[in-house]
Amino acid sequence: MFDCVLIHYGEIALKGLNRPFYEKKLAENIKKVLAEEEYARVKNVHGRLVLELNEKSDVAKIEERLKRVFGIAWFAFCYRTKADKESIMKCVDKNLAFQPGEKVKVCTNRADKTVPFTSIDLNRELGAHLVSKFNVEVSLKAPEKEVFVEIADGEAYIHTHKVKGLCGLPVGVSGKVLHLLSGGIDSPVAAWLLMKRGCELDYLHFHAFQRFDERWNAKILDLVKLLNRYSFSARIFFVSFHPFEIEAIKVPLRYRLILFRRYMVRVGEKIASKYGIAALSSGENLAQVSSQTLENLSVIERAVSTPILRPLLTYDKNETVNLAKQIGTFEISIRPYKDCCSLFIAKHPVTKARLEDVERIESEINLDVAVDTSVEKAEVVEVKEAL
Repeated sequence: MFDCVLIHYGEIALKGLNRPFYEKKLAENIKKVLAEEEYARVKNVHGRLVLELNEKSDVAKIEERLKRVFGIAWFAFCYRTKADKESIMKCVDKNLAFQPGEKVKVCTNRADKTVPFTSIDLNRELGAHLVSKFNVEVSLKAPEKEVFVEIADGEAYIHTHKVKGLCGLPVGVSGKVLHLLSGGIDSPVAAWLLMKRGCELDYLHFHAFQRFDERWNAKILDLVKLLNRYSFSARIFFVSFHPFEIEAIKVPLRYRLILFRRYMVRVGEKIASKYGIAALSSGENLAQVSSQTLENLSVIERAVSTPILRPLLTYDKNETVNLAKQIGTFEISIRPYKDCCSLFIAKHPVTKARLEDVERIESEINLDVAVDTSVEKAEVVEVKEAL
């Protein structure tokens, strides 16, 4: 039975005087993701976190859940003992298994420099002990098994396998963002990438129904539940696009999608302002579809003063699809769904919209009324469960 999990972070180590804030948020998120698991406690030990286990801890479930926590560079299930050579060798003898002739390498990392030996000293002596005790071979260049020993605060943490984490920053350290979530492949991936930079997300979804219905919007709810694996809980603001649709009849067909996107971000800005959210975001890409030229993106974002984040801006479509499969949203995203934007696609849409032309068209319709009506009738759903 392992004694603990040694958890290393990457970028957090560069945060200087702000590092305790990031460490605290990472520890909080670990506790959240392990809320249903058995463990003793999480503590900060000399630039890493230690998750102490107990006899009821389910190692497989804890590993699976820690893989979902942004901010973790890697983690390892460890045996723990006193930071002296004799105790370390006894712990290795008791808990690790080796095959005769197996090629082994010992790697020591001393965060605690007060111990009376160097990392190289321990590497040599523990390596020699393994050769004598288990009849293994030492191989520094092509080992079949590595024995890692980390020494911190008077204790030694011994393990043989590192599990790669998601890296990035803990969700919540970068503030809250309102993310425009469609039913497609791109926007859930963009949401995941924002989480990786520490953003906490709420979602804004425009649907093609007169009112919110859980049956009709099950796909959107499932996407958010899956994303909650990484961010724990979120609100979804469901907005019917019908107030805009009424006005869109008066708009030239080739301009309708541009005006719809400007309407969407204006609704988003009002909701964000009401709920104290600092930025908007979307799954938009550069030049992937006709509405995503530089000229069109510029016209869209000038409808608001709130920053619009676009984490997928430079991604190739195949990269986005592969990431969707990796995080688990792909199979949900390809389920049939009535997407609002598809209703405004023209045969020959404008690709280099000019702001003055768009504003002139907007002045001829009641877009302000459509925006205000949509915000007033927005329905908020709190999603706390995760798939």
